[in-house]
Amino acid sequence: MSETQEHQERRQFSRILFNAECTISQDGMMWSTELEDISLKGVLISKPEGFSMKGNKAFDASIKLAGDQQCINMKLVFSNEHNNALGFSCEHIDLDSMTHLKRLVELNLADEALLHRELSALSNAH
Repeated sequence: MSETQEHQERRQFSRILFNAECTISQDGMMWSTELEDISLKGVLISKPEGFSMKGNKAFDASIKLAGDQQCINMKLVFSNEHNNALGFSCEHIDLDSMTHLKRLVELNLADEALLHRELSALSNAH
């Protein structure tokens, strides 16, 4: 089994490839970028030009949903950088944003049982 396959088997939350505008901010600084993928547990974004972090402080993120005035808003913690992409774990998400994210995952998984397993894993993690 390859390292990638092993990593995917350990992953509890399905990543959804989703191209959207994303804004992240930390400590008064703001960057616009593109979302690469999203899960119930975090996001992967393209590294914005001029990006820099201030310690381990949390980031605020706003992900615009196509054609809507709606956004998914999350409080994120930096987790990794790889190939000019930044990975963040979700520290907090409001109820409205969670509803939008759940619907996005539901539409892309096309497997209701898998969605329920992921939601159960998410609630057990907190």
